[in-house]
Parts: sequence; structure tokens; C-alpha cells
Amino acid sequence: MAEKWQVAVYRIHSSSETTKNVYQKLQERGITYEQKQQVLLRNLLKVEGGNGYRTQKLLEKELQNFEIFLFYRKYPKAPAPWKQFLKSKVHEGATIHIESRNMNESFIMFLYHSLDKQLYVITGGYGAFTILNFTQYDFGIEILTKIVKDKGERVLKSAYEFGVIGAIIGSAKHFRKEFNFYENQNFGNIYREISASIDKNILIELGLSVNETKQCIAKSSFKLKQSITFDEMINIVAKLNNIIKKEANFSINEIKKLDTKKDENLITKLTKLLKDEIWNYRNDIETLKEKLDFVHKDIEKFLSAKKFKCCRNEYEDILTLFEFVMEIVSSSGKRNFEQKIVNSYIKSLDNEDNELTTDTILNHLVYELEYEGKSYFYINGLYYEIVNTFINNLNESCSEFINNNYINGLDKIWEDGKREGEYNLLYKGDDSTIILDTMTPENIEPCDVLKYNEEYVYLYHVKKGFNGSMRDLTNQVYIAANRIVEDLKSGKNYLKQVYEKMESSDIYKGQIESEEKFLSIFEDKKLCFVIAIKDNGEDRDLKQVEQFKSNIAKFALKELINNMKALGVEFRITQVYKS
Repeated sequence: MAEKWQVAVYRIHSSSETTKNVYQKLQERGITYEQKQQVLLRNLLKVEGGNGYRTQKLLEKELQNFEIFLFYRKYPKAPAPWKQFLKSKVHEGATIHIESRNMNESFIMFLYHSLDKQLYVITGGYGAFTILNFTQYDFGIEILTKIVKDKGERVLKSAYEFGVIGAIIGSAKHFRKEFNFYENQNFGNIYREISASIDKNILIELGLSVNETKQCIAKSSFKLKQSITFDEMINIVAKLNNIIKKEANFSINEIKKLDTKKDENLITKLTKLLKDEIWNYRNDIETLKEKLDFVHKDIEKFLSAKKFKCCRNEYEDILTLFEFVMEIVSSSGKRNFEQKIVNSYIKSLDNEDNELTTDTILNHLVYELEYEGKSYFYINGLYYEIVNTFINNLNESCSEFINNNYINGLDKIWEDGKREGEYNLLYKGDDSTIILDTMTPENIEPCDVLKYNEEYVYLYHVKKGFNGSMRDLTNQVYIAANRIVEDLKSGKNYLKQVYEKMESSDIYKGQIESEEKFLSIFEDKKLCFVIAIKDNGEDRDLKQVEQFKSNIAKFALKELINNMKALGVEFRITQVYKS
């Protein structure tokens, strides 16, 4: 019986200097098999600390127009850390003390299609980690859009999505039954991994003879959850090589990924703009942080890291990692800065110094750009164009909410040059009004300005600018709403702390007679949270939201609308004017 194994297929991209160089050398006239082998080894399989990959002799070097290159690596496993933990409690003669010599084994097999000039990879052990930065990060997802015939087909079993905006960077979804891509509404999110059902007709197209539906995992690789033989694997890669040439049957994300070949000139210009903007904002990190996220594409591993290494420096605080990195790379001129963000790597490590993720500084960025009247996202090394239909849908959705939920709650003028705190204090002393700006028990601010009547408690969160900083505002509003809703069900301990902080402040104390009176404001009343925005521009009208260019701000607003609906709390919006 033939040996079988579940195989994940990757494709090497051509969007970095290293991979472009590899493709160019593989295509040179007269280059021998052995020379190609060395090109792959030297460029793509560099392993720190020795114990590198070794070439392996194959019985067949070519199958179905694929040249096959196999590399193997083994090295001793580090002793299990729990052995030291138990050592002092176990008798010396116990077998646990016997030193084991387990080996980590890995392989990487390249399949180079000599006619179509495409390079594919399958791996085992830690091989996938070695070639991670050279693989097309959405290859499997692209394949899925070309083998599933329609966006309405119920094939989705689970999905992992990347949040372009909002507090939630990534989310995993598991469905009780198969969903289609319309049902899994992911406005503003990008699919990073999909588990889908593949029917037998598609499997036959992939070269397998089966009589039942199988599952696939589509991400940076394409993998059938089906053990296959080596010959079947070669056949599947050949089929994938043909499928990847086809047009997608539908767009899986609401934004369009730029092609590294077709859009090469545009990508070059966007990269220059990106570097220029990061450099120009280097002395205003807080403003820069309003426009970006800083995270590795393997979000879960990155966020679980305990420390980070960059340019021979070590750092432990993930919340201020970006400031730390910018301080390192922007200290010696723009040219040096540009070289460092492209060529310097950030490594994330666990408690035992095991490497979790690694990539260039530049590829940790998530950033929105405006270029020649169009909006683009740069996300971990890839560019996406925000297409007009997407922007139109976003504008329509936000406009509908603003026009139907606008409230004229804050009527005082916010003069230029005045800080947010100064504006909030203008309402101090107004009837049925309490200023709670900077009152943050449990690091949660309930609101800036609280107003109430017999039916409602209105909690206003005031902010200057309908821009990237909306991500922080909407996160703040949702956290406050969630905390207050829970607090009203469980004894009002949080609200009591708010009152205590207010009374301990020289500026805010004395606004209400007693704690009892303060808590009674919330009894038998509806909660309504309101975001109050002052435009940084020339007093554009929020009701004409298409005048505002920040799609991140609109995404953030839409996400908050959905979150507040799920929480069951009323949510409205108002605008503060400066004249």
C-alpha cells in the first residue's frame, strides 16, 4: 500500500528582492539542475545557528514539468524545560533523568514548473517556518475563489479574519453548519484563513477520485484534509498551477489586492509614499499611531510573545513596541531609516527564547494611504485598493446611521486652540449635567459629559477629528458601555468608584449632592451613549459623511454600531462646532 500524507502546498511570491532574484536565476539560460539547487539553498534556506538544510538525491528529478528539489535538516531537540522543574523531586535513578537525544527533523521540497516559471513548496516539521517570509500569504485563499463557483455556495466551516480597524485585530469564527460568504458578513475584515467544504466535482478537478465531500484549509497554503500519495500530490500541484492562472469567480474580500506584477509601478510609488509619511511623522508618534497598527501577520503568536528583538536590542512592552522601534530606526537620517525598516527584522520570543514570529519592520505595518484620489491599505507587506463600490457602501451605511441617529446634545462652541478637557468644562454647572472627563476607575472612562432627564441618561464621549483616532474612541465607548451595563446589574460598584474619584478632584467635586443622588440618576432610565465629534477641517457636516476621507474612521463607526446593537444599548452621534 502506498504511503499517504496530508500535504499543504505553498507558492513562492516574487515581491521581494530575494525572491525576484531567485526567479531570475532559475530562468537563466543554461542553468543546470545542480546550480538551481544551490540558488534555492543559498537564498531561501538560510538557517541561523548552523545545522542547515542539506540537498537530497532523488530517484526522479522531474515529474509533470516540475523540477523537484528536496532539502532535509535535523538537529537535537533542546531538553524539555519541565525536567529541571521536576529534577530536585525525583530519585537519581529514575528514568526521567536519562538524557534523551531526540531530533527535530524537517524537510522542504521545491517544485519548479519549468514551463510556467512558478515555484511551489511543500514542507514537513519546521520547514514551513523557514520559508514563511517567502510564500504568498493568501495563496490558498486565492485558489479557493477560483474553485468555488459562487459566493453564495454554502462551503464555509470556519474562518479567521484580520480586523483592519477597531480594537479586535483578529477573530476566529466557527459555524454550526456551512455558511456562504454573504452570510458571514465581514465588512472591513480580511480573510486570513478559511476552512471550507469541497464537493466531489471540485476534487475530481483537482485530480482525486473520491465519492464524498472533503474539507480544505485555505490560507498561505492550500491543504486538503485528505491523506494523499506522492504521485497524487504532484498531480494536485499541477492542477493548482493551472487554476491559479484563472480569474477568480468572486471577490472574497471587499477590498482589492494589488498584483505585485501588474501593479508593480503603483506599488513602488505607494511604498515611497508610505516611507515618506512614516518618516515625516517620526516626531509625532501619537498622531502616527492614530493612522496605523503594528502587528505581525501571525497575530496570535505575536500577541502571545513575552519579548522582542530588533537591531540587537531587546524589548518587553508590546504596547510601546512601535515607539521603541521608531526610536532605533529614525535616529540617523532618512536614508538610513528607509534601509532599516526594509532590511531590519523584528523577532518575537516566548519565555524560553523560542522564536515565535519574524519579519521586517515594514511588514509589521497596517496603514491607510491616500494617493491620486484613491484610498489604499498597506497590510503586512501587501497593498489593497479600497474600491469605489466598497467606499460607496461604507458611506451609505454611515450616512444612514448618522441621519437617523443624530442628536443635538452639545451646543457650545469649541474654540480653536482649546483642549478637549477645556471644552468639556464649559458644561460644568449646566442643569442635569455632570462632567466625568478623566474619571477612570478600572482604567475605564464612563464618558466626558453626562446629561440626564426623566427618561434617559446620555453619556457623551467627546473627540476632536473624524480620522484614524476614531478607532480609540469607538473602543473606549464600547468598553464603557459594556462596563456600565454590567455594573447596573451587579451593585453599581464601578459607578461608586466614579463618584469617589469625582469627589476627590478639586476640579470636578461638588457637582451633585451625594453618592446616593448620583447613583439614582441611573435608576429606571435608558442608557444612550453618544459620540460627539469636532471636525479638524473646516466644519464639514457629519451628515454628509462622504466629505470625510478617513475610511478607518468610517470602519470604526460601523463596527461600534454593530457592537452597541449586540450589547442592546442605544447609540447616537452629534457634531461639535467651532463657530
